[in-house]
Amino acid sequence: MGSVRFYFGVLLVAACMGFMSCSSASLLPRDTHRLASNKVKIEGRTHAVKASELVPYLKQNPNKSILFGIRFHLGMYLAAPPCDSCWLGKAMRTLGEAPVLFDPALVEQSNSNIVQYLRNCGYYNVQVHDTVIYKRHKAKVIYRVTPNSLMRIGSLRYALGNDSLARAVVADSANCLLKPNDELSVEMMNNERERLETLLHDKAFYSFGKNQLAFVADTLKGDGFAALTMVKAAGRDSAAYEQYKIRHVKVYSDYDQISAYTDSMYYERLHSLVLQPPSEKGEMTLYYRDSPILRNTRFLETLHLKPGDEYNGTRVNQLYNSLTGLNVFSVVNIQFVEVRGAQGEALVDCIVRLTPAKAQGFKFGFDASLSSNALFGLSPAVSYFHKNLFHGAEYLNLAFSGNFQFKFDDSKQRATEIAASPSLHVPRFLFPWLYKSMYFYSPHTEFLSTYSYQYRPDYTRYSVSLSFGYSWRQTSLLTYNITPINLNLVNVKVSPLFDYSIVYNPFLKNRYENHFVFGPSASVIYTDRQPDKRINSIYLRWNVKTAGNALSLFNKSLTNSGSGYSMFGSPYAQFVKTDLNLSYYQFFNDYVMMAYRVFGGVGRAYGNSVTMPFEEVYFSGGAYSLRGWQARMLGPGSMPPDDTTFTIPNQIGDMKLEANIEFRYKIFRALEGALFLEGGNIWLLNSAANQTDAYFQWNRFYKELAMNTGLGFRLNFGFLVIRLDWGLRIHDPAPGKGWIKFPEWLHRDNSAFHFGIGYPF
Repeated sequence: MGSVRFYFGVLLVAACMGFMSCSSASLLPRDTHRLASNKVKIEGRTHAVKASELVPYLKQNPNKSILFGIRFHLGMYLAAPPCDSCWLGKAMRTLGEAPVLFDPALVEQSNSNIVQYLRNCGYYNVQVHDTVIYKRHKAKVIYRVTPNSLMRIGSLRYALGNDSLARAVVADSANCLLKPNDELSVEMMNNERERLETLLHDKAFYSFGKNQLAFVADTLKGDGFAALTMVKAAGRDSAAYEQYKIRHVKVYSDYDQISAYTDSMYYERLHSLVLQPPSEKGEMTLYYRDSPILRNTRFLETLHLKPGDEYNGTRVNQLYNSLTGLNVFSVVNIQFVEVRGAQGEALVDCIVRLTPAKAQGFKFGFDASLSSNALFGLSPAVSYFHKNLFHGAEYLNLAFSGNFQFKFDDSKQRATEIAASPSLHVPRFLFPWLYKSMYFYSPHTEFLSTYSYQYRPDYTRYSVSLSFGYSWRQTSLLTYNITPINLNLVNVKVSPLFDYSIVYNPFLKNRYENHFVFGPSASVIYTDRQPDKRINSIYLRWNVKTAGNALSLFNKSLTNSGSGYSMFGSPYAQFVKTDLNLSYYQFFNDYVMMAYRVFGGVGRAYGNSVTMPFEEVYFSGGAYSLRGWQARMLGPGSMPPDDTTFTIPNQIGDMKLEANIEFRYKIFRALEGALFLEGGNIWLLNSAANQTDAYFQWNRFYKELAMNTGLGFRLNFGFLVIRLDWGLRIHDPAPGKGWIKFPEWLHRDNSAFHFGIGYPF
């Protein structure tokens, strides 16, 4: 009952805030109104444009709302004590938001903005009519927009002359974004000029800018089609139509911007080192204060622009990405200075200024959770990093993590997992022929090893793994990882009681025997996320892993121990596994967003293995999964937590499906709120498990999907996000559970708390 009272208390507070936001009349100046709402209606060509497209062009918007239309900030401002000197009143007014006073003049500006926007989209006869509805001390504005006829492109011709720039543009006309019968859109014309700017920068036209080109539209025929002509803009510098070559390359490896501006002798005190012998093409020089940050060979391998090369915009971006990808520099600045050669040829000097980042440091992480069955979990993590171990941008990371679980009941059971993971990332492919062919794709060679100790009342597991692989970026959005060697040695010691409980279940017993894994893996990552920008974005990761196939070719030479063919006294695992993780982030404004995530994964053992290795299986629940359950407490299928075989729940499966939706909103400053809805489960794929309720079947799996909702709060400091989530189960596939009625969501047995660092996805 206490939880129910708390829930209704929250609703009551929210309702009061909403009521106060509607009762702002007493604080409004005389003869003024609060802007309550804006509404845009499209009339006539209703399919031509969406009303949501026009909202950003309105000059005045009502007070922001965070949830269910509740204007929390306005309510806080109105609820502030009237005193001018008390700290509470000042704080509430500072955190709140004053009523937005309706301004008729801004309605006229909004009308003009809408007309101009639609004209840029090709609508040349737009009509906008506004209606203001006054009710008490509130004003509601309705904008009725009639786009009318759309002007289209009838033809496109080029009138650029016959110089090298004009020939390059005409030669690429097949890729032009403007096609006959397309709408005469200013946005599309700007996009075409930007495309040509990128094209021409890649063809050495360094000084060219998109403003050097213009479009002339002839609409006199009156048939709704325009004759479009691309021309050179008048009054432009002729240098924009010249092709440039690079003369000198100057690199400042430990640049200090403040000293450079305040110390008149800064550059004179620098030491210099010739990276490439001077020639008639130019020279490449490294400048530093005490000693070079990186070895000479690393600079030469990374600096893709050399004296004598033609200027190329794409290569400049690749150079920037390569220098940034070294993780050694906090600021990378590339500047070009135009110069003239002895014969008047167009040249540029490339100046690279690099500000070093902190070479060494520590990172910390922490998660905690509390479930309904008195199981408390802690997961701390700490790592030490060195970004420039051998002065070649080699990244060393020493990571230590733990997972500790305790049962606060009479059993006092506990579980402990400790792992140490040293890794080394080298910013190049170690095979020269690969490096030369992909030098501008930010290549890395990665070495990783892990030692893991896991103690549970039922068993103790020791694991040692080694891996070696490559990663590189094909574009700024696409990253590949290939690991040809994955080796994992696992030693398991089970307790006598646990061994006795699984002795008649070969399927389960097989998961808790010694084994080793040897095989390749690969992943592809696509993302256009920009953490510093609130724009819609996507994240996709696809993983594939297999093991045992190469070793199976030597079965005739191996010993068959009864549990499969063995090496080093343990059977090798043979399986294939793949999973896909897709997230989408949708921003409505600076305060409200939606985050969506779907995950699907499946692993199948075959050949030398009966089951998937324990470390390769899936589990559900926890701070980054279904938050109504603690980790490893859900599934597989409709199975209840196995507290007869396992002292602490350890539910695992060969297949996992999961979907998450989270509504995130800012409350004020660093405090954010979240509401989430999640569903999913894990299943077994081997029917020999003698656990029919855990086995995946097409005709019933949808009935076994667990669901939970919940709410959370975050403290977002930019560099750190502290998160607290409360997950409430609404559908539990375990026997005797099913759909849970609303008041019972809040019951202790149907909820879990999670504390974590960072967003869940």
